[in-house]
Amino acid sequence: MMYRPAFRRFAFAFGMAFAVLYVLALAKNLALFTVYPSFGVVVWGTHRARDVVDPALGFLAPAMHWYGWTATAALGALVVGLVAVVMPERWARRLWLGWLWAVPASAMLGCVYFTLPWFSLNP
Repeated sequence: MMYRPAFRRFAFAFGMAFAVLYVLALAKNLALFTVYPSFGVVVWGTHRARDVVDPALGFLAPAMHWYGWTATAALGALVVGLVAVVMPERWARRLWLGWLWAVPASAMLGCVYFTLPWFSLNP
């Protein structure tokens, strides 16, 4: 496989940006779309079941935001990756390579922190 510096910059920037943007989407509940898998319905944006039809729908058909959070993070990371491709090589050389592991590790800790309430035993 040929070595392509532009692809390498894209991959590294996409990976780091995706990790950060996913945590932000999870924290702020920014889903590009919401899926109701039991009905096969996809609604643009972040919706709660009570927003779509009536309050009882939340019990009958829970909303799934994970796909929307992932799409939000992927779209934002794509933009960051494309910006990294057009960035001059000399700017890319100045960045500390430790960010490649530090940013995703921090993002994993952020995801654990934001999902802890889901595993709470208190109602």
